[in-house]
Amino acid sequence: MVVATYKLQVNWWETGGWSSAAFPISLPVTWADGTAFVIANDRIRAITCSFGRDKASQLTGNSKAGTLSVTLDNRSGDYNVFNTSSSLYGFILSGRPVRLLGTSATQTDQPIWEGFLTRITPQVFLGGDATATLEATGPLGQINLDQIEVPMVTSQRTDQVVDDILDAAGWGSGSTFRTLDVGKTTITRYWKSGTFTVPALLEVESTEGGFIREGKDGKIIFDNRHHRLSGAALTSQATYSDAAGAARVYSGITQDSSLPSVFNIFSTEVQTYTTGSVAVLWTLSESGASSPAISPGVSLTYLARYPTRSSANNAVGVDAWTTTASTTDMVANAAADGSGTNVTSDVGISVSKSSETMQITLTNNGAVPAYITKLQARGTGITADDPATIQVEDTTSQTSFGKRTWPSATPFHPDTGEALDWANFNVNLFKDPSAVLKLSYWANRDTNSLNEMLDRDISERVTVVADNNANLAIDNRGFFIEAISHQISANRLHKVTYLLSDAAQFSDSWVLNTSAVGTSTRLAY
Repeated sequence: MVVATYKLQVNWWETGGWSSAAFPISLPVTWADGTAFVIANDRIRAITCSFGRDKASQLTGNSKAGTLSVTLDNRSGDYNVFNTSSSLYGFILSGRPVRLLGTSATQTDQPIWEGFLTRITPQVFLGGDATATLEATGPLGQINLDQIEVPMVTSQRTDQVVDDILDAAGWGSGSTFRTLDVGKTTITRYWKSGTFTVPALLEVESTEGGFIREGKDGKIIFDNRHHRLSGAALTSQATYSDAAGAARVYSGITQDSSLPSVFNIFSTEVQTYTTGSVAVLWTLSESGASSPAISPGVSLTYLARYPTRSSANNAVGVDAWTTTASTTDMVANAAADGSGTNVTSDVGISVSKSSETMQITLTNNGAVPAYITKLQARGTGITADDPATIQVEDTTSQTSFGKRTWPSATPFHPDTGEALDWANFNVNLFKDPSAVLKLSYWANRDTNSLNEMLDRDISERVTVVADNNANLAIDNRGFFIEAISHQISANRLHKVTYLLSDAAQFSDSWVLNTSAVGTSTRLAY
């Protein structure tokens, strides 16, 4: 048996990146003896972490925020948030970057998991023992803490929309923080208002037929629908076997039921829109004696919204707001009923626009109170056309398994042609059962296994042999890794578990200019 060297790091100061400047005291945790920030091995009692889909299915499995939980020896009280004697006092705060690295005989400081601190929970026991549980969430959990506003865009590829969503969530830009395949679908019109980030991302994922996921290095990654049909995804990165003497032997394997992932009816709606002419979309209802007053030197902000309760039922948003103009859209007077001096020129106007709202800030720069006798917001409204519903069924599958309808909506297909391609593609993929596996091995079995643990990532293709002791009639079959979890004990016994989806079901689809002629049976769209 061999053991890896692990580093568990928390950037308590959230400065200096992951360089040594980020760790000016010895409390950030590592298991690497002799390095600058050492905590003895008995300080760590257990580590568990995971990331990837919640189920090993490319259809029903949703990417979830990764999790990390570490049990620490806390007899020193270092991790007690109210302990003023701790060097961490005032710095145990949610959102601090956390990462777990691993080192084998041939690889150094390779990422295993990365995310953000959510809490540290101390616990004391009779006899004087004390622990603290450090918990962290993956990048998808971090960006899903608040609702987002995405301004309306037109003719954007799915990866560009993902970019917009991540920008709205405040996620870092560039290759350090995100890796996005070029999307294969162009969304005609997209906007979001008051929606949490991850549900918005999953809608775009479903439209593309791709995969939004976390990387083990802390990136947010978008795989387009051809990601697993080309390049490295066509080559197995490792073979896990139950054969005697195999190079990579697994310790446990479970074949889950594939029936929950069988669907033979796929339907979706195609929604188009009409853009109107410039019109008044919102009006301040207070007028006459009720006209609001703004004192000299004071600002007042109004939120114009469209659609409102009085709008047509098919009104959905604003293509473009017209910047509020004095006299045309806003009139101010020294008297509430408009009978006094016109002071419109004394009121400054600033606006901030989104797809459904325009924030209008009025500032009285004059010497007398200004009564706002008129305020309106103009823009080009968007109305929804009658939707077209596309549905594809497979009657042979229905005879075998009954009618099984895919329940989720895919709202952003640009036209009925692409919607039909989407439905046909998915019916062909999921009308029949496919193999679903849960496979585990001990990373500390040998150096080869340690390197496997460090090398593998979500969406990679591997091969499984389970036709010997396992007797599952799986012989050199390809699978994609959908989820990874790690369990590390205090003595550094390290168990790795993968959720695996059947690659054969997916990868026999044919992509123009990518797949070899005669080797694939389904046309991918």
